[in-house]
Amino acid sequence: MLKYVMKRAIFTIILVVAMVVGASAQQRGFNLIVVGDTQPQTEAQFAELEHTILPHIATIVEEYRATSELPTAILLTGDVVWDTMEFLPRVKSLFEGLGVEVYAVIGNHDHDRTVSSDERRAEESYERTFGQRYYTFRMGDTHFVALDNIAFQSYEKYSLSVDGEQRRWLRRVVRDIPEGERVAVAMHAPAFNYNNNKKPYSYTRKLLRILDDHRVNFITGHRHRHAVAEYGDNVIEHNVAQVNGNLWFAPICSDGMPRSVFCIEERDGEWQWHYRVLGEPASKQIVVWQENMVDGNEEYIVAKVVGWDDSWSVEWIENGKPMGAMEQFSILDPDYMHYVENEAAYSDEIMARLRRSARPHSHYFRCRRTSSDDHITIVATDRFGRVFSETIE
Repeated sequence: MLKYVMKRAIFTIILVVAMVVGASAQQRGFNLIVVGDTQPQTEAQFAELEHTILPHIATIVEEYRATSELPTAILLTGDVVWDTMEFLPRVKSLFEGLGVEVYAVIGNHDHDRTVSSDERRAEESYERTFGQRYYTFRMGDTHFVALDNIAFQSYEKYSLSVDGEQRRWLRRVVRDIPEGERVAVAMHAPAFNYNNNKKPYSYTRKLLRILDDHRVNFITGHRHRHAVAEYGDNVIEHNVAQVNGNLWFAPICSDGMPRSVFCIEERDGEWQWHYRVLGEPASKQIVVWQENMVDGNEEYIVAKVVGWDDSWSVEWIENGKPMGAMEQFSILDPDYMHYVENEAAYSDEIMARLRRSARPHSHYFRCRRTSSDDHITIVATDRFGRVFSETIE
């Protein structure tokens, strides 16, 4: 009897240990919702953030809660507001109301525009709301570092850099991070120059020397458009599109990115990511225009792949027969231009800004049917092997 009790006790201990180990293994990772440049400037824009944008993000949070026991958090990529310092605590409160951790970085528009030649004083409103302008935290197997890369002199004059104070602090932080582990660097402005062949800025090279021997993911905003830069085997930047379209004046970003958030999911140390179009399921990654809907491409079916980068493949199938890769090309987004030319009704200054900010992008693909009654399926596969499709009758 004693042997049985002892065996049962040992079995119970083993079972409990296994359950604890299993629970802890299950908890390795996170769900991070990156929100690009919220930037409300008026009460009307704040109300749209609260009543139009936020409910869609709340839906994503609830989906993560329903499907994962891992922590979910929000990261705001800076320009939390648009020079309206009084909105800072209100925006923070909105996102905290989702019941998740909220992290942020400081953007150029989060500096008090009434202050010149005194950067620390210009940052006081932001720091009262969100805390220190640079800090670190850990989620899952990733070490996150938030930095301030806006060197602010005045509203009209600022540059991109990470000052020596932050670099010295980062060196101390990195000493405690084992070689090869992932460091995610969150900043407002990009680490790479997308107007110059995606070359790293000089301050980025300084950061990379400090972060040598680690996997590095930069998470940034500022440009209001989607972009990806890969630098060697272990460095990638996710430049996240603005969540509200083009500065609240258009429901689509100027490169054609729909209103969306950037979702990063870590499982057992590995990342996967995708854009989540607000109000759509995660499977919605392709927008299609049929023939005669895109100027200059009337004979083509045109597809836009949301969040596309060089690692994706985009193919088409005609009546069940694989037809190979679709032809990639760059255009101004048809829906964005239609909105600007036919629906937008703002001042001449804002209309000029909307037209001026339109940018061709290469996330467009086209194919031409061989017969008018063909059944077409467009298939896009991302770097993680996830497959998305849209079918056109």
